[in-house]
Amino acid sequence: MSDDQTKPTISSAQAAMMTSKAMIGTGILVLPQSIGKSVGTPDGWISAIISGILTLMFGWVVANLSRRFPGRTFYVYSQEIVGRWLGIPIALTLCMYYLYSSGYLLRVMGEVVRMYLLDKTPLAIIMITFMGVAVYLTTAGMNAIAQLIELFMPIIVLILVVFILFSLRDFELDNIRPVLGDGLKPVVKGVLPSLLSYSGFESMLFITAFMANPRMAIKATLTGISITTILYTLVVAVAVGSLTVEEVKTVTWPTMSVAMNIELPGGFFERFESLFTVLWVISMFTAFVLYHYGACLGLGQITNKKFQWFAYGSLPVIYMIAIWPENLNLVFKIGDYIGYFSFLMFGVIPLLLFILTSVRRIGHAKKRP
Repeated sequence: MSDDQTKPTISSAQAAMMTSKAMIGTGILVLPQSIGKSVGTPDGWISAIISGILTLMFGWVVANLSRRFPGRTFYVYSQEIVGRWLGIPIALTLCMYYLYSSGYLLRVMGEVVRMYLLDKTPLAIIMITFMGVAVYLTTAGMNAIAQLIELFMPIIVLILVVFILFSLRDFELDNIRPVLGDGLKPVVKGVLPSLLSYSGFESMLFITAFMANPRMAIKATLTGISITTILYTLVVAVAVGSLTVEEVKTVTWPTMSVAMNIELPGGFFERFESLFTVLWVISMFTAFVLYHYGACLGLGQITNKKFQWFAYGSLPVIYMIAIWPENLNLVFKIGDYIGYFSFLMFGVIPLLLFILTSVRRIGHAKKRP
């Protein structure tokens, strides 16, 4: 089943960008705090590296599984592997995961925009506006989403690099010393919380179906995860080096606090955090669109209906999920639960399906979605 009237062809570079973009989201803002609370030492950046390596392993399994079924998404080939009675519930679970993730991303976007950009605008208005723009892009299909991410991904990376470089002015090397001063135990404690921010690589479960060369799925996935790992590690190190571990643990958005202290030379742009917020919102928006599309595509393929119907019909559900948490603490808890579920869903199930396909020697049939 095609997701629109044309058959999309996604390059391996676009797939890598989409994988990385699906991962780069709330983690940029919340990862330093979550690692800081869990580790309690300056070694949080080591936890970020270890989590990235583990994610590379999960990503390899996901990409290797998906490339065995060129032109078919996880929603389709999971039924071929385990049968309809088990495959459909698994596919529906993935759709629900994407819907809940969309609601979570929408709420975080709304909270940050209201706090730093539109402090007098009601949260509901901000979220409804984002949904209205997002559904327009979602219904346009995979090609439009890939082109948008291809356009914005280099800009997002550039702004993050600029953020890291200019943050070095307040960076104190002593704040990240001593390395492994309390041993490896604190570092291990920070691996699981940091893993939650790496969720998003599983989008290759449906992106691979639209790749012009599915054989490049593994390279694209590992490239996207590697880019995210490098950026996350540097962001955590910069946040701790600029604010100290104790301050990182108490600030709601540590990365934003670092951005607020940045002064660009020449005084031509006084508030770097405004630029950083705008680019971060774009980053979150593209991730939201990709997750929304993943849910709607799955529901469309499971029911054999046009995915556009679900793109519109799912908006009230996403809004209710987004508005349900009463405060930010509950929002963060929901984000943690989504992260735990993602690595149960995409760390265990793809591995089991991969083993089944290897044992039964199925896959590699040339079909288009």
